[in-house]
Amino acid sequence: MIKEIVNFMEVLPDEFKTMGSLPKEGLHILVHQRVNADQIVSIDLDDFQYELYSKKDTEVSAYLEGCKLRHQNAWCINTNKCFDLPIKAIHSCSPFVVAFKREHLKGGGKYQANEKDKNKKKQIYERFDLYFEKAFQLFEQEENTFKHEVFKYFFAKNQFSFVLDKIEKEFAAQKEELLLKQLRIKEAAQETKESKDQVKIVLKELDQQLLKVRELTDGDYIIFYLDLPIEDYKKAHKKYLDDKLFNTDKYNTAPDDEGLIYGTSNFMNGFNSNMPFLLHQTASFDISGRISNIEAKQLYDFAGLLPNKVLPNPLPLFVYENELNEEMIGLMRESGFKYGYQEIVQKIVDHHQRDIGNYYLLFWQNTKDGLVFRDFDFVSRFEYKLGNREDNGLKIDNFFDVSDEKVKRSYILIKDIFHLESVVLKPLLENKYKNRIDYFSDLDEKGYEELPYTFQSYSKFRKTVYDYVYKSQRHLIDASVFYEMVFNAIKDNIKNGYGKGVKEKLNIWYSAQHYFNQKNKTYMGNKLKEYQDFVEELISDTGLEREATDSHFAFTAGMVIIYILNQSKREDKNYSYSLLEPYLQQSRCLEFKKAITNDFARYKHERFSKKFERAAAFVLSYETNTDLKKLLPEILSGVFANNQLYSSK
Repeated sequence: MIKEIVNFMEVLPDEFKTMGSLPKEGLHILVHQRVNADQIVSIDLDDFQYELYSKKDTEVSAYLEGCKLRHQNAWCINTNKCFDLPIKAIHSCSPFVVAFKREHLKGGGKYQANEKDKNKKKQIYERFDLYFEKAFQLFEQEENTFKHEVFKYFFAKNQFSFVLDKIEKEFAAQKEELLLKQLRIKEAAQETKESKDQVKIVLKELDQQLLKVRELTDGDYIIFYLDLPIEDYKKAHKKYLDDKLFNTDKYNTAPDDEGLIYGTSNFMNGFNSNMPFLLHQTASFDISGRISNIEAKQLYDFAGLLPNKVLPNPLPLFVYENELNEEMIGLMRESGFKYGYQEIVQKIVDHHQRDIGNYYLLFWQNTKDGLVFRDFDFVSRFEYKLGNREDNGLKIDNFFDVSDEKVKRSYILIKDIFHLESVVLKPLLENKYKNRIDYFSDLDEKGYEELPYTFQSYSKFRKTVYDYVYKSQRHLIDASVFYEMVFNAIKDNIKNGYGKGVKEKLNIWYSAQHYFNQKNKTYMGNKLKEYQDFVEELISDTGLEREATDSHFAFTAGMVIIYILNQSKREDKNYSYSLLEPYLQQSRCLEFKKAITNDFARYKHERFSKKFERAAAFVLSYETNTDLKKLLPEILSGVFANNQLYSSK
């Protein structure tokens, strides 16, 4: 995997590597050096730039974009590799940047905790000398150390607090002015007939301005930058990264003729012994996780890029065809980074008119514990289209007359695997909110409280569905898996009296069952017509002239059951469906027929059609030893099909 990520990062333009990232939340201050008449250099305490950034800001200014680029080229890899050990309060690792959170200054939570600490931890004011001692080691020439002692002095002598006090006073004055303006607008709006929408827009703009002058919280960063070219930042940070990007320097090799250093990978933490796909499979070293400093930098940039939501997730990393990586990057740029995996695959397949393959598929999540790789697998061939010809596909018929706002749905023709996921598989696993299927997060019953059987399918088959759709592992969903998913969802719909949902699932069952059945490709849609023809013959004046099967019995029984239940005077038609559950628990024919007889007795005073009488007589006289739970599809089909037992008069 490491090789594939490195190859991908090599073709990824530099502009992409910071795309989608945001500045650190907090106060960003750019200070300048000045030289007085006596040629003494100091930090200018009157001329400096600053801006407060909040995640609630609607846009990022050009100034903050510059600050973001600076701190990205000055930040520690993680707090275990910062220059402020063991306290870990200063998170920058550069002679040109000092970054810490407000909580470490006087009045902050961490400052007060240190005051009470029995071991009397040194406050941040006392630790700047040690920070700069380590930061100055990043300079290759000693003269640079003397040149930038002034920045160290600015912190060691607590001059930075003077700057913070000035900013705080300026914020307070601006805030008071904005609040007064806000109050006047609200009062004026009550006295005039000015558009309320216009007033809301003005007040919203004022709220944004107030965010820029709010009081700092303990969690806000305070970041000081020295006004120098970004190349100076990058040069110092490279020196830091060349050392710290490795897990440890214990196993580092001496630089070779090309200046390459090899060390143990720090990518995704540790020696990756529990994640074999992170090992450098082609390395010839005694330690399999050893990589070069160039590779380490590419992996570091890659890990920093994933949280920015710029790359499609899952991400295909093509192995033998780097031009496909380049094509994917072009599609990302073309869409303004809105294309996901599905859109990119579709575009590539349509362009090349063939299935793609030979790529690693990586799925990750940004969790509260940081970046986590959930899945990584090689896809030798991805089958995008369901058929070989343009007119081929899987047709989902509307056998059970599902309507939307009294308009009967048409059939759906599925031609690609993502459409199959959306129309066929997703409805069998989704919760009541009908949001996207989360294939990898920790299992959570939220939204499934009233869908226990569906949650059972979701827990058991979500990874199966992911592999089936995204990796073309078509053997994973067979007839039994498909059956379990369909009828688990149907059981929950029946329990909740959601008849339309049952009909939708039955449409899927009859239309797609043959697609997942490798042993028997019989199209179930034809079976449904055959069942209805049987009932038509059964209830005719001529009567039945052929031998009935268990399937005929079950289908007819379903029609008889719902006919009886519909005798209820309740206006809610779904109420009858909720009464089906006891029937679905029966496995023996005798008990099943007793349940029908009992329900019939409740409504025996109602008028019943001749057609019903003939069908009921057949059902109540039929005998079978078959487990009726195996006939669940046929029973439900009879319940939800167009009922043929009502009289035409």
